[in-house]
Amino acid sequence: MKDLKLLVGLVLCLPFASFAQSASPIQIGPKKISAESFLQVYKPLVESDSITKDNQAAFLSDYIDYQLKIVAAEQEKLADQPDFKEEYASFRKELATPYLVDMPTLDMLVKQAYQRMKEEKKVSQILVKLGENASPADTLVAFQKIEHIYQKLKAGEDFATLATRFSEDEMSAVKGGVLGYITSLQTAYDFENAIYSIGIGEYSKPFRTASGYHIVKILNQRPNSGKIRLAHIIVSAAVDAPTALQVEAKKKIEQVEAYLKAGESFELVCKNYSEDPYSRGRGGEIRRWYFSSDLSEELQDALFGLERLGDLSKPIRTNLGWQLFKLLDKKPLLTFEDMSEFIKQKVLTDADRQSLIKQAFMKRVRVENKVIVQEATKKAAFERMNVERTGSEPFLQEPIFSVLDKTYTVGDFYTHVQSQQKRRIKSLGYLPVVSEQSYLDELIEMETLNAEEANLESKYPAFKEQMADFLEGSLFSKMTDQEIFEKSLDSLTQSKFYLANKSAFVMPARVEAKLVVADSQKTLKEALDLLKKSPYPMNKKLADLSFGLKESKLEEPSNKLLAELFVTMAKNVDYVVEISGHRDASEADSLSEARINKVVSYLNTKGISSQRIIQKDEANLKAASKTVKAKNARVSFRFFSASMDDVVKRFNALKPGSLEAKEGYFKKGLSPVIDAVEWTVGAKNYEAAGKFAFVEIKKVESERSRSFEEARGLVIRALQERLEKEWVAKLKQQYPVVINQVELEKLLKL
Repeated sequence: MKDLKLLVGLVLCLPFASFAQSASPIQIGPKKISAESFLQVYKPLVESDSITKDNQAAFLSDYIDYQLKIVAAEQEKLADQPDFKEEYASFRKELATPYLVDMPTLDMLVKQAYQRMKEEKKVSQILVKLGENASPADTLVAFQKIEHIYQKLKAGEDFATLATRFSEDEMSAVKGGVLGYITSLQTAYDFENAIYSIGIGEYSKPFRTASGYHIVKILNQRPNSGKIRLAHIIVSAAVDAPTALQVEAKKKIEQVEAYLKAGESFELVCKNYSEDPYSRGRGGEIRRWYFSSDLSEELQDALFGLERLGDLSKPIRTNLGWQLFKLLDKKPLLTFEDMSEFIKQKVLTDADRQSLIKQAFMKRVRVENKVIVQEATKKAAFERMNVERTGSEPFLQEPIFSVLDKTYTVGDFYTHVQSQQKRRIKSLGYLPVVSEQSYLDELIEMETLNAEEANLESKYPAFKEQMADFLEGSLFSKMTDQEIFEKSLDSLTQSKFYLANKSAFVMPARVEAKLVVADSQKTLKEALDLLKKSPYPMNKKLADLSFGLKESKLEEPSNKLLAELFVTMAKNVDYVVEISGHRDASEADSLSEARINKVVSYLNTKGISSQRIIQKDEANLKAASKTVKAKNARVSFRFFSASMDDVVKRFNALKPGSLEAKEGYFKKGLSPVIDAVEWTVGAKNYEAAGKFAFVEIKKVESERSRSFEEARGLVIRALQERLEKEWVAKLKQQYPVVINQVELEKLLKL
């Protein structure tokens, strides 16, 4: 007990008085902190071992400093300021969202979706299109058309034939209505309900969605295939490309398949043959997971039929060209526990399911908020709604419904109707037919929701606690900004503090040097050869860009190569590209430069700075061929990097840990090599513990005072510490801290 009393006294180092009659362990100025409030912070920290005997004193000191700042904010009435109120209201609205949901309905829909996801349904459909806001006449025509088709089905006519003849879904009609495999959360909820309510070979009754009227048929079903990750090689050929190009593309993909069957590396073949510049550099890897229903019908069976990792598909003709796939990974459908949060988010963003959740929620809160509708008044209000009035009629003051203790009059209802009619005319351009009951339901729903939201603190203790935490945290943050951060960022205050404390901001002795450390003399020599001068040469290769003889125009095949060039420069921000223009001896002198300019212009329009481009006009000095003149009409590329790190990566990619290279300022303790060599200007070699090093010291600086600019970051941090200390001391004078030792000791023992 003695130790605990001593601890409390030492921690606080504050004037305090004992008041045994009070249950509050701590009072700061006018604010009494209850035992419950203290334990709410203290107990979780003890249970998580964040507070021990060794740091209990520090916790108490920090806790009191924190509460002092909260008291200061409360006394300044920061919470009453307009910008704070706006921020608080915004956070409250965001935090309220999960409480304004009917959880039983949400849980039901999440579980239903997962159960349905266990099966994939192969679906065929017949669609008669109809807009959401279609006129009654158009709706009748569409309904009669779908009903006519339905009667033909009932009479025994073939579904696929009817789909081809009558379906207005252009994509599926040509395939007899076949959509492929579908699972939950991938279509409109009404569409999903229809396909999961019938079995294989059965078709539904006509039903309506936002797209129109549908009839669906289940062709097959299977367990969920899970998801797969793929790599691909693609040979591009548009569907409407000339026959010669189509034949050439097919031959090329067949050559790819032959190489792979012969045992060639997929990554190597992909690098040489794939025409996808975005995946070619990483061995064709497509960076996403695919569910069966994400793929077109021709890909579903072919790719989900791959069983072992590394299995290859046959070449497949798609709308992109010819593709050949490799299976990289395959996972079954995850457990409900693993998927529930993902499904929940999908359910909450699905309009149809949202509507069901809202209906259930409003049904419950209408009861909880004691919504009472005066039926006789309602009937009279509906009858008089279109009657001219001055606004002073007594019946306008009659109550039409109430929510909790608040009553709403006929006049309130009419005002709402007028407001909604104006809004609809403005957004739609006309006034749709809306019943009086619908308008009243809108108003009741809005006011019931307002009442529910206004009373969340009293209904849900967790919400009240979260809002209290936000209020306190925001007050603390704004008060700290005001008293410390804003003052510390004033340049005049910083300068004054720097001059008064200049001796505290010392630059230690240091050297400016280039350091290269390797695992062998051979690696060191190779690295030093590359690092002689920036930018440093890279081993990245790119094919030459060909032009037509006597032309500087970029042809269609150039686009893929230029795209790869751009991606390389965009991904490697320190890269510099040397663009060399070439021409044949028979061509005009200006062509080599014109070809360079085309490529430079392309990169500039893509946002690559001219500072990262080296232009080199080789004219006809480096002919690619002495016999085929067209091969000399080209642009070639070399890559360099302004960063030593790229050279290091180049070596370490072949042998991890083989090279280290740095350039800049070093002080004692940053590098054992720098510490070991003599600090004099010049080049030095060093060898120790199996490492071979080269050091070039360019400058030696003795210990000195930092300039203000050099010390600014340190000045700001030191100034903030000083302001914090002075502010807390001032607060302790303003708001004396009074400790009830007996009560506090009881709490600290819990």
